[in-house]
Amino acid sequence: MKANELKEIVEKYLGIQEEAMDKIKISVPDNSFLETAAKDYLSMIRNYFSDSKHFYEKGDYARALASINYAYGWLDSAVRFGLLNGDSDNRLFTLYK
Repeated sequence: MKANELKEIVEKYLGIQEEAMDKIKISVPDNSFLETAAKDYLSMIRNYFSDSKHFYEKGDYARALASINYAYGWLDSAVRFGLLNGDSDNRLFTLYK
């Protein structure tokens, strides 16, 4: 795969990740153990997303793609577990039902 093709793939997935992150909200009770878990998930999601943008800006598209995939895996699993609400969007998230 050529670098410009990989760059385009990363750009596509960065856009999808941003769209998904704009949609999510914590969906568990305040001050609960699950809220702590949801916040931990959000931290991992944001950190991997930030890493992806950093690698993208450096032209390291392979690491950018790996990082965005980790970010999306954390995000999608949190929505599926019910820690985060994805607004019933089955295009962006793998919903349970």
